[in-house]
Amino acid sequence: MTTLQVRIHPRQTAARFYRCGFEFSREPREIEVDAATEARLRAEQMLDVLAEPAPEPAQEPAPEPEPAKTKKSAKK
Repeated sequence: MTTLQVRIHPRQTAARFYRCGFEFSREPREIEVDAATEARLRAEQMLDVLAEPAPEPAQEPAPEPEPAKTKKSAKK
């Protein structure tokens, strides 16, 4: 699945437009689509497919806590 941001092309006069089961307006809408739907939306002249949103940054795993230090036994 691909995530796209899609809106009605700014030069169009329509306030709403429907394609591939989605309703679009002048405000970008983020949708997840398969490859065939993505190709259809990109080919649609009424729509403006914006750049894909930046991927979420991968979170680094938290550092592991150091083992507890034990007191050395005193030698006699």
